[in-house]
Amino acid sequence: MITLLAFFVAGAVIAQTTSKSTTKEKDSQGAMHVESTTKQKGPGPNTKTKTETVIGTVKTYEAGKSITVTGPKDKDYSFDLDENVAMKGTIAVGERAKVTYSKTDGKDKVTTVMAYPAGSHAKKTKKTAA
Repeated sequence: MITLLAFFVAGAVIAQTTSKSTTKEKDSQGAMHVESTTKQKGPGPNTKTKTETVIGTVKTYEAGKSITVTGPKDKDYSFDLDENVAMKGTIAVGERAKVTYSKTDGKDKVTTVMAYPAGSHAKKTKKTAA
C-alpha cells in the first residue's frame, strides 16, 4: 500500500503544466492581440499549445471558409474556418470581431469567432445618483 501511494505521489510530481499569458499589442480603438502558452511535461509526449486572441475589424469574411481581421497596428490576421468553429453573433465586414485560435505543430486552428461590438473593451462604470 505504501509503495503504491509513493508511486502516485511521484507521478504527480513528475507531470508539470506551466502557463504564461501576455498582451502583445493593443491600440486606442480596442484592437488587441493576446497570447497564452501552455506547456505539459511528464509522462507521455511533451506538448506545447499556444492560444491567441485577436480583436479587430473584419476586413474579409466568407462564412464557413475564411476570415481576415485587422488588429493592432493595422496588421491583418487571416484564418481558415471549418465546421468545428463556434460562431457567436453576426459577423460582417467592417464590424468588430474577436477570433480565438490555437497553434499546434505550426498550424492555426480557429476555435471561436464572435461579434465584438465597439465599446466591449471599455470598463463599465457605476452610475451614481444625482
